[in-house]
Amino acid sequence: MSEVTSANQRLSGRAKFLVDFGPLLVFLIAYFFGDRLAPIFGAALGRAWEIAEGEEMFLAVAAFLPAFAIAFVYSVWRERRIAPMLAVSGVTVGILGTLTLVLHNKTFFYMKPTIVYALFAMALTGGLMTGRNFLKTLFDGALHMEDAAWRILTKRYVWFFIALGIANEVAWRWLMRDCDVAASAACAGEPVWVNIKVWGFTIVNLVFAGLQAPFIMKHAKEAAA
Repeated sequence: MSEVTSANQRLSGRAKFLVDFGPLLVFLIAYFFGDRLAPIFGAALGRAWEIAEGEEMFLAVAAFLPAFAIAFVYSVWRERRIAPMLAVSGVTVGILGTLTLVLHNKTFFYMKPTIVYALFAMALTGGLMTGRNFLKTLFDGALHMEDAAWRILTKRYVWFFIALGIANEVAWRWLMRDCDVAASAACAGEPVWVNIKVWGFTIVNLVFAGLQAPFIMKHAKEAAA
């Protein structure tokens, strides 16, 4: 199977999976195994290299940013376009990830999901208000429904993204309530938040998408009739 379909330059399932989840895998490996891998890489480079306790997040962000950049550029190159949602993610990740490293403050990365989900909700809402449906654009002709059905589905996603943003704010502020998030000190709640961010939100997104399947199938059939 080719990486893209020749007709519309969409990424294949395998390529899209790597683009979506490859950077997250890099983040997880760097965060949870960086302290073990650092001495190995240090020995290969001929110098000591260790990760201090509490510095795991900065290493993970430093590894995540170039991985995300590679996935972003690859997606744009193969699809010959920048999807609105991908553009929002790219700009937000780049700015907040850089601020996390430059200012050595984890708060920016803790808030990244909140800001991304808020921007998604605002972009979808703004599209509806201006007569453009970005969710429909995201599917790039792969799914056909009447405009009224697209508006309903978009509104559902707007509220879903708002709920996810609120959930992230509650999660990280509660888990890090006794920690100095502006410093590099270790925090017992941080690994829990990382798992929630990567696994919890991913699973919730998949479940929500699955719950929309009956609605989509119903209106797709109506549009085809």
